[in-house]
Amino acid sequence: MAQAKTETENENAEREPVTPSELDELTHAEMLELYRASSEATRFAKHQQWGTLLGTLILFVLLGVIGDHAYKGTFLFKLVVIISLVLSAGAIYSLIIYQFWQNAEREKLSFISSYLSNLARSVREQVTERERNVHRYVLLFFMLASIGLGNWLLIAYLAPKL
Repeated sequence: MAQAKTETENENAEREPVTPSELDELTHAEMLELYRASSEATRFAKHQQWGTLLGTLILFVLLGVIGDHAYKGTFLFKLVVIISLVLSAGAIYSLIIYQFWQNAEREKLSFISSYLSNLARSVREQVTERERNVHRYVLLFFMLASIGLGNWLLIAYLAPKL
């Protein structure tokens, strides 16, 4: 027990002192509200991204069912293929727009955090910007690849009827 207490005291002694924000109380509250709003907007954009991916893949399955039951060479069959291509392009465009939106919100968060305490900045710096970017863009790549693969599988599934 005494040893654990000594280790905690040593950690506290090594930490830099907390420097509060230099903003007045109302401006600080306003910045916190802006920070919260940007965080919520980022979460919403992420939710929309995943919803777009899931919705697109579900629509591919539905288009596959419709295309399987449509007669070869009919307008409906050709329309299924055209819809799948347009759907893919629209979904990919949407995913990229959501990514730009998230990046804009993250820029706001960085700006706002520069006016908060040094402790708040230290917490945000626990993960480097480079690491965050790698995670974001790897996920975006797999989302885009999933849509491309889903469309390719749909076309390959319907290809014998083309």
